[in-house]
Amino acid sequence: MNILASGMGWIDHTHGGLNRYFADYTAAMQAKGHAVKGLITAHGERTTAPAYIQEVLSREAKVNPIVRSRAFANKFRYELKASPPDVFNPHFALYASLITRQQVPLEVPIVTHFHGPWAQESQVEDRGASMGQKLRYQLKKNVEQLSYRRSDYFIVLSQYFRDILANEYGVPTNRIHIVPGAVDVDRFRPAVDREEVRRSLGLRPDQPVLFCARRLVNRMGIDRLIAAMPQVLKEAADTVLYIVGDGPLRGRLGEQIEQLGLQQSVTLLGKVSNEDLVRWYQAADLSIVPTVTLEGFGLVTVEALACGTPVLGTPYGGTLEILDQFDRKLLFRDHSPEAIGDKITAVLTGQCTIPSRDACRAHVMQRYTWDIVSESVTQIFEMAVSDRRRLMVR
Repeated sequence: MNILASGMGWIDHTHGGLNRYFADYTAAMQAKGHAVKGLITAHGERTTAPAYIQEVLSREAKVNPIVRSRAFANKFRYELKASPPDVFNPHFALYASLITRQQVPLEVPIVTHFHGPWAQESQVEDRGASMGQKLRYQLKKNVEQLSYRRSDYFIVLSQYFRDILANEYGVPTNRIHIVPGAVDVDRFRPAVDREEVRRSLGLRPDQPVLFCARRLVNRMGIDRLIAAMPQVLKEAADTVLYIVGDGPLRGRLGEQIEQLGLQQSVTLLGKVSNEDLVRWYQAADLSIVPTVTLEGFGLVTVEALACGTPVLGTPYGGTLEILDQFDRKLLFRDHSPEAIGDKITAVLTGQCTIPSRDACRAHVMQRYTWDIVSESVTQIFEMAVSDRRRLMVR
């Protein structure tokens, strides 16, 4: 099957869950035997993307979203003539918004991956209520709705995002298919010698290590995790927390660490390589996911579990769905610093028993591999193609 997919950026250029998913997803569909062409932009800069991933900008340039959207539309039209696809599969509403249904052949279905409510995410991060901000949020939602009206079917990574797509965008639930995300289990796997990995990172063998990999933005709840650390240190004084990721809150979080006197216990690592990310997952005793809202799946959750590291997370969205079907004891009661601190302390002191590292890995292998996802997505694509053919016969 020929699949033309449009994403956003490339993972080694712009970190983020959507870009990680798109890179691994297109690789998995290619490995499944499909002919995949993926469209992305890294502002024309060089990346490690494979040959089937195409940059839409012809030269290196920092351009605005409208210019990038036009570049996606132009590249789509070129690819449509060069090699007509069986399925058009957009992953980001803005970059698909200028590709109209009239430009897509009638026999080609549009199956959209919904990775989250773009407008709502912006509103949560900006915390804005001015008239200008409200107008920008509404404009973003209009772009989303324009793009989604053209789609035959949708793929979401959780029941939580299915409900948002249905309730906020009016998409009938019979057009929405839930296919949970996945992890590269060959890359994210337990260490052969975990103690050696810990030594290489400068960690003591007996030191409780907490790890958190997140973008440093409001909805990720990093400030609440840091606020919970004084409570944790009262019961487990040697505990250290390492936070990987970058974002607009880095300065503010650094100030919070200093104000709480946590400089010896909490470290902001910033961005790390993919290889080092795996090593930190492998080395940690617990991975923490303190997200406050709009957690559509929680790729970091399955990445950590695949490395054998238990995950403690807030009881919302995709994190709830992943951990609830594994072991409810892994969930905080809410996202408050007190709830986060209580659970971490209970686990570190042995008052709360959680699954073993082997059990964490096994849970991922049973549910969240790309073999499972590529098979499920292929079946949805085949159904969409069949439905389009029936439509043409009428």
